[in-house]
Amino acid sequence: MTDTSFVPYWRSLEPPTGPNSWIFFTVAQFAGCYQPVAAVSSVGGLPDESLQGTPLTVCCRRIVTIFSDPANHTAIRGELALADTYYARGETRKDTLVPVELPELTRKHPFDPRRFRPWDRTTVVPFPFISASLLQGVAFDPRWGRGAPARLEPLATVYRDTDLEWGMVVVNITDLKRVRYGIVGFAVAMAKFVPSLEAERRPLHQGASFYFEEGPLRVMDEVRPRRVLSAAEYMRKFNYHSAGYNDTKHHPYDIHILDSVPLVDTAALSPVWASAESTVTRLPTITIKSQTLDMQQDEATKSFIQQMLYLDDFDISVFDHVRHLPGFEALVREVLQRCRDTLENTRAVGRLIRLAYTRHDGHLSLELLEDLTANLVSAALDDNLGAGGTITSLSLCIGSIHSTPAELATALCLFAGAYSSALRKKFWLPTSPSLIPHQVFPIQQIFVRHQRHEGRLTSFEYNCIHLEDGLLKPERFAAGFLLWLSTLEPTSHAWFDEKAPFLAFSSAPASLTPDLLSTAQITPILCETFALPFSMPDYTACSPRARDLAPRGWTALVSQEFNPSTPSTDTYRIRYAFVRVRGRQSIIVEDPSTSPPGPDNLEVTGLKELLSITAPGTDPSIIDICLDNTARTITALQTHDEPSELEVEPLSVLSEAEAADILLEFLSDARALNRRYRKAMEEDHGNWSWYSELSGVST
Repeated sequence: MTDTSFVPYWRSLEPPTGPNSWIFFTVAQFAGCYQPVAAVSSVGGLPDESLQGTPLTVCCRRIVTIFSDPANHTAIRGELALADTYYARGETRKDTLVPVELPELTRKHPFDPRRFRPWDRTTVVPFPFISASLLQGVAFDPRWGRGAPARLEPLATVYRDTDLEWGMVVVNITDLKRVRYGIVGFAVAMAKFVPSLEAERRPLHQGASFYFEEGPLRVMDEVRPRRVLSAAEYMRKFNYHSAGYNDTKHHPYDIHILDSVPLVDTAALSPVWASAESTVTRLPTITIKSQTLDMQQDEATKSFIQQMLYLDDFDISVFDHVRHLPGFEALVREVLQRCRDTLENTRAVGRLIRLAYTRHDGHLSLELLEDLTANLVSAALDDNLGAGGTITSLSLCIGSIHSTPAELATALCLFAGAYSSALRKKFWLPTSPSLIPHQVFPIQQIFVRHQRHEGRLTSFEYNCIHLEDGLLKPERFAAGFLLWLSTLEPTSHAWFDEKAPFLAFSSAPASLTPDLLSTAQITPILCETFALPFSMPDYTACSPRARDLAPRGWTALVSQEFNPSTPSTDTYRIRYAFVRVRGRQSIIVEDPSTSPPGPDNLEVTGLKELLSITAPGTDPSIIDICLDNTARTITALQTHDEPSELEVEPLSVLSEAEAADILLEFLSDARALNRRYRKAMEEDHGNWSWYSELSGVST
């Protein structure tokens, strides 16, 4: 008699596992509809080189930390204002775009070439600050200085729950005071279709022999509800544990932080989670409409605003009778946009720009004002206007500026485009001469050397980290520097991305704080370090070109050495110093003999002394606390939090003589690197034209 109760099914042939690769989306709500504003993928490879388990929770915690940091909110709000307009145009709405599919990968093929797609160096990212924030949250784990592969994806990218490779993380930044997140992932395993009860009872062995049965990979969750998991639920669902990711304390720390973070709702998933039948949920048309008293009064007000626009100046009190009406600022913005081609550099225009675009916190938000010139920006920043209160900060869209970078720098003393260029791995500053004011951003570069074993002998590997394109003020640099030092493991220990630790400089706290992981202010990514390939054509290490040591600029020297108090090669110490040329004569990399570094012409300090010179308002006690915490972290990384009896300090300052000697070593290595650059340019100039100024230099 046939058993009619049997239902055919797929039987798992191995323990199911979670996604091997991930797509991260940042979404926000505009006019009641959610839309994506950034997308970043992390493609896994072998299981121990993928964001599975604890590493994924680290990413989620870091992303939430970045978007929750008030230091980032001004820039984020500016780009969200741009996104509001971006999605208001029907042709750029997510639901009208052709969906971009993720590569169809499977864990059976960890070396599939599609896992190693080239970086997109041509497409301009619509919202570069938000994208840079998400990218760094995925790419860099500041607790251990390790990173995962991370790549920007188009906003039209979609996730499908039938995919055998991918999971999804969605972060909702509509309310920056209450950032939300959620994880989506389904179990995948090799499986075999069981069509009958007889097939179900068939043994996996014949006689005394046992054979492993294989089958196709399959998503084992037949029902895939549109809801997200918390970090804790994700870890439990796939039975992940923190063992193997350095220590058992790492997982509970991140889970504890994320326990207090709310989850995204189902609606936030609709623009990025595509069903099998369609792309994404269709969204209603978004429109922007000012809320005003009535159309007749609006027209009268706009006419009056336009009259003021063409005066040289006016008394701000002329607007007292309409200034506090609902929608007044929107009407001023409408007039300015309509007349933007005829705007002149007058105090009247400056007053109106401030009235229209100044927020209550003193931030002048010019992202939506098109066809700006440096003169108009300068007019709006006039301290004597008395309109809109005191301006404390400014944001604008580099694509709307119709002036040269030099003209804009003169008006603002700022360098726009740093975020967008870095995301395309394009240098945004000229490599020679330097345009950076060292009195504002005093640290030029870091020379770092790592001690290596070569058989029974040891040698040093030298690298340079260029800092000028990071626009780091002294205390902000100090926070990034200590965070970087605390994660500085030998290159042989690097996990996933060898260059990840340099992201410490662009995602550190805004100022020194005892807990350097508690906040993360996003500043421009160190573009040169980010853009350059990992190795030269001769397979030696590739790093930014060392710059001449300018009289007003500081260079950091960092030496990571094996700890002489122990025979183990797994323990090390870090010695460092900051050096600056005395007098007005630069130390020339290609010809140091013109001003040879020595105690007489080289100023050498530690971090505390450096800040007393460059940022005298910094609290010395907090510097001591941060230095002590960093030293303890360096020790803990090597001992895995076990008791240690190291006889030397894990972090100390070089003497003047030591600093001078090590600087000479760095300069010698820098000249050798320059020779390799010149040779690469001669053989393949198209791909090695980073430092064209070297082509005319011979040594």
